[in-house]
Amino acid sequence: MANIGTHAPSLLTACNHHDKENSGFTLYNISNKLHLEFDHPFLHEKLFIGSQYGWLTVLDLHCEPTLFNPLTGESISLPSITTLPRVRPNHSVGGDIGSYFFRTTYRPESLFEDCAFDDCLREVTFKKVLISSNPSTFSSKFFAAALVGFNSKLVVSRPGESRWNLLREEERYMDIMFCQDGKLICLTDKRAILEVELKDDNFVITEMAAPFVKDNTDFNIYLVEDCAGRVLIIIRRYNFTTRPETNDVKVIKLIGGSRKENKWESVKSLDGQAIFVGTNAPVSLSKQDVCGDIKEDTIYFTDEWWGHMGGDEARRSPRDICAYNLISNSVEPCCPYDHEQCTWPMPVWVHLLNPK
Repeated sequence: MANIGTHAPSLLTACNHHDKENSGFTLYNISNKLHLEFDHPFLHEKLFIGSQYGWLTVLDLHCEPTLFNPLTGESISLPSITTLPRVRPNHSVGGDIGSYFFRTTYRPESLFEDCAFDDCLREVTFKKVLISSNPSTFSSKFFAAALVGFNSKLVVSRPGESRWNLLREEERYMDIMFCQDGKLICLTDKRAILEVELKDDNFVITEMAAPFVKDNTDFNIYLVEDCAGRVLIIIRRYNFTTRPETNDVKVIKLIGGSRKENKWESVKSLDGQAIFVGTNAPVSLSKQDVCGDIKEDTIYFTDEWWGHMGGDEARRSPRDICAYNLISNSVEPCCPYDHEQCTWPMPVWVHLLNPK
């Protein structure tokens, strides 16, 4: 389901956690500017690749995905990386996994290449993981969906299933999200919108909307469901000096009642809503719930530019964490400068919920 919030999410940053002397994490609330510093051994040497319902999705050093609740300390293992179609474990003499074999294409005749545990492998495996419902409420009765690999393929896992299933091998995807009705919405690299109805025995895929106009500039694209249930596309354009910085943002919405009637329309206002996007599931706040230093008609971004993954210099580069206001068409920082310097793992919005 989509995250329709009644309070703003917090920004989770790790103070350059590869530096053991400065380990620790901070949750920063933009609404009231409160900082909460904490530490948890489970989060050490992890990457954040998702956030939903107060749960983080993290990758460990072996690139295994796990859900973790920072409030309760609970964790739920997701299907192993070794169940991805292009990955095989390479065991040492002692039986431990020393590295992975990775096949660059899905063709059966393709050879597997040896990949050690490093940042490159993390990028060619899981990039983003989302879940269909709150694990705190529905236990293990949720679907999981993930984007994986340089070619950004879509894999899904049914409730209780121990493997990932590849959907539409020929497609590449820009973003995914679960809607309030539980359906999975996918944005392809051809800019078409697909709807995936997830069932226990099969997956039904239909096209919701024809492609919108392509944009050849450097950008990220996000899928969002707003508080009124409308599907939005947020296009985040960058300019590059020493690092990627948000330059411009465009929002379009899907209107119509059927595949033949659906069309795209430019959006100049969010009707007072505030939206938070990044590697996390998008969070939408209604105008009535926007308060404190949160601003109406504003999109809050974290930095998820994966091209900055490798090397200590890249890890210490400041992050592009900012707010874009659609009314004034302006970009401004949305967190203190020291949070922009807390660069590794990549920051993420966390919508903390009270344990049930």
